[in-house]
Amino acid sequence: MIEWRFCGQFSIWRQAAVTDELSWIDEREARRRYDTVGARLTAVPPVDPTTGIVPYFVVVTPGEHPSFTVVRQTSPAFGVGARQSDSWWKNLGDGRLFLDIATVYEYGTYDPTLPPKMYRHVAKVETNNREDGTGWINFIEVNPRSRMRVDRDSIPVDELYAPVPAWGEWDALV
Repeated sequence: MIEWRFCGQFSIWRQAAVTDELSWIDEREARRRYDTVGARLTAVPPVDPTTGIVPYFVVVTPGEHPSFTVVRQTSPAFGVGARQSDSWWKNLGDGRLFLDIATVYEYGTYDPTLPPKMYRHVAKVETNNREDGTGWINFIEVNPRSRMRVDRDSIPVDELYAPVPAWGEWDALV
């Protein structure tokens, strides 16, 4: 079983909780926030000792039916994290989640002479899915700036559903 840590917001640049009111909290406070609309809650698994970063973290949208954003990270160098993908699981209120939005980030070559914050994505692909099988994909390049959108009308949606995970079992969404 994973030993989760909790905070209001996790910083990929620092690989730690954002300070002040978004800092680390105990599990009791995290459980309270889990059901509180408007609260800020992020569940963070242990750091991977081979990369020096957490491989992913889960941003909870608290409320009666919480939704979840899974942020996966890649490590171009030890201790340096960069967003690899985001997956937003919308709670349908019936015990199921639906993968509504997924974004994948593409990076260029890592330059260790620059600060880690300078390692930014050069392109990303955003997929937006609807339960009726429609949606769209955005292809975005940063330099030169370009954007292309493709509408879809026959997405197979069966694989886009998942059960709402029990408390502490969010790794099932990865």
